[in-house]
Amino acid sequence: MDAPAAVLLWDRGSLEAECERASVIKDGVEVYLGRQVFAESGATTVRVQLSRVDEQGKRRVIARVTQEDGSGRTWGERSVSGDESCASLDEQLTLVVALLVDAPRAEESPSEPEMAPEPEAPPPRTVKDLPEAPSEIETAPSLQQAGRAPSHLVAFGFGAANVGATPRVGLGGGLLVSFKPRGFWGVGLEGAIFGPTRQTLEPGSLDVALLFAAASLCPLQSLDERVWWSACASFGAAHLRAHSDGLLEARSHGQWFALPGLSVRGARVFGQRWLVGGGVTAAVPVSADRYSYRDAAGQSQPAFQLSSLVLTAQIGVGFVVN
Repeated sequence: MDAPAAVLLWDRGSLEAECERASVIKDGVEVYLGRQVFAESGATTVRVQLSRVDEQGKRRVIARVTQEDGSGRTWGERSVSGDESCASLDEQLTLVVALLVDAPRAEESPSEPEMAPEPEAPPPRTVKDLPEAPSEIETAPSLQQAGRAPSHLVAFGFGAANVGATPRVGLGGGLLVSFKPRGFWGVGLEGAIFGPTRQTLEPGSLDVALLFAAASLCPLQSLDERVWWSACASFGAAHLRAHSDGLLEARSHGQWFALPGLSVRGARVFGQRWLVGGGVTAAVPVSADRYSYRDAAGQSQPAFQLSSLVLTAQIGVGFVVN
């Protein structure tokens, strides 16, 4: 069956006569398709409208191509652009128009596919075909709020070494008692004593000892089957006693001062009751007095001054009651 003829309507608008190129496009399309395509009347009309526009300082010719059926319905719009001359559109327009007239017409809708037969309904299942119900009903696990850690009491005896409170590294020992109630921060009491350390001076010596006591509040404190640990703020006071020997005006002098600080401790739990561990404390003396002496010439010389930061390391054993 011969393909239906098409009509080419060419509208160059106000462009020059050189842009009347309908015959060139007709010949090119029929050569491309290898058959006669266009006639004076036909079932399909291809309309080409030309215009010239300025784009970024350059003049271009644009062709708007549409396809119409006998009822005036339009479809398959295309747009082709070239340079300033209409001849630059020839090759592109030939291809676009050939594809439009060679495509099936819009009114020729493909035949509707055959409807597949509806599948037969499966036979009803009998009671014996149903799977056996499980003997137990399974439910999804529910979320439960974790219970609060139980209260506990810790007693911890330790040996300690400090730097900054005495002229040299001070050695001593102490005791810590900490109680953690259920649902509240831990609270504790501790005390330590550091034996005298000697600062040798030119005509004699200076011995310095330290006594320390503090109460602590522990926002972080926990105990499980393997580990006990705490992080606390301490509010303490210390008594520093200095005794001079072999100096002019040899005498003893004692002074109290505030010593707030922060401490971190941890211990390994053995046998669900015994603890072995240690900790570190950093404290800041509120009053850091300077100690001096007079030499043989009667001049005042520095002997010892408290550091602005006192560090204490602890290691020891204890037990826990919960």
